[in-house]
Amino acid sequence: MKKITTLSAVILCSLMEAQYCTPAFQYGADSNMITHVNFGSINNTSPFQSGTTSVYEDFTSMSTDLQAGNTYPISVKGPSGTFPGDVVVFIDFNNNGSFDDTGESFYIGRLGEATPFNALTINGTIAVPVNASHGATRMRILKNSNVVAYSNPNAPNSISTACDTGLRSGQAEDYTVVISGNNSVFPAPYCSSENVTSSTVSEISRVEFAGITNNSSIDGTSELMENFTTTIFNVNRGNTYPITVTGGTHGQTTVSAYAYIDFNHNNVFDAQEKFNLGYLDNSNPVISESGVTSGSISIPADAMLGETRFRLVKAYESNSWMGTLENLPCPSGWFIGQTEDYTINIQPANLSTRESTKEALFKISPNPTTGPLSITPLKELEKYEIYNLSGQKLEEGKTAVLSLENFIPGTYLIKMYTRDKKVITEKIIKH
Repeated sequence: MKKITTLSAVILCSLMEAQYCTPAFQYGADSNMITHVNFGSINNTSPFQSGTTSVYEDFTSMSTDLQAGNTYPISVKGPSGTFPGDVVVFIDFNNNGSFDDTGESFYIGRLGEATPFNALTINGTIAVPVNASHGATRMRILKNSNVVAYSNPNAPNSISTACDTGLRSGQAEDYTVVISGNNSVFPAPYCSSENVTSSTVSEISRVEFAGITNNSSIDGTSELMENFTTTIFNVNRGNTYPITVTGGTHGQTTVSAYAYIDFNHNNVFDAQEKFNLGYLDNSNPVISESGVTSGSISIPADAMLGETRFRLVKAYESNSWMGTLENLPCPSGWFIGQTEDYTINIQPANLSTRESTKEALFKISPNPTTGPLSITPLKELEKYEIYNLSGQKLEEGKTAVLSLENFIPGTYLIKMYTRDKKVITEKIIKH
């Protein structure tokens, strides 16, 4: 077991106060438990006595160090009784007390039928995102018997979430991982200019976005890809922000500017993560004659919270003797332009305790509550949304009675929309 440093122990104390959910099994852990985990410096053998093994075991006193941007092997051993057993690993990379965010679960595979005395081992890998929060956080290993897989080897994974309450038989074990900064070379883990066959650097000279202005050289000596990741744009979910890009165009009219933002933190700029900011004015590449274009960037309500990569690409587009030149998040072929990488920090939506009117549009009762919650609509309810205090949307609906059965005790925000376009946000407390 790895010795936890004093600093890690302090972080771990606050981590232990986080209210992580627990899964539920119909038939307990007998003959379907986890008996060994090997991950980094964690090398743990756990009990497998029939009739005495708990469905949940807390091994958070055991930890291993991980580095953001790296990939690590993991092996999990355990019996599976009559039916094969699925194994999923969850890690709370953004340290928000939940395993539900994109990129925080890893399906390791399926263990074949075996007794505790001839249990099998399955191997997999865990990729730590480059923007994972630093410090101690929770790792959960979840194992569940898959009845359907007994007759169908291609049956889907039987584990849907780390808090699954419909599990059949198995076990959950929790550990601690301590994440440090990555040692990747910029712009890794994102693509670079490796596929560019010929290039002319046509520089970006100024970017204005989210209250920050960044000026850069336009003297013909800049790199094709510039690293401004220490410049952080702070934005909120659900908001739209204007952006202005200034730069030389070498006298060309078809010089476009695109922004690419990795909202789902998968280290790739997906098709839905790009913003067309328009074309820069026809100009020569000198400061006094730079072209300018302005656009806007809307932050999705479901974008992952925390820091992620923001890439700005200014490129000459054409379809001529040079071939097809286009603006891509990963420059390739003959590229005329420049790429600048920044960091964007996505924060929760601006949820206040009352967003709309002083008039009491709704009555929420009982509040606090230990059970269902009722909304008495004094005006017609369009829908409601429930958020945790980190701004993560947990549920939405249209009924006047809300079941909070699956919510852990704590404080939440309920956002209510009326048919006449008013919005009310109130605090609710679940005991």
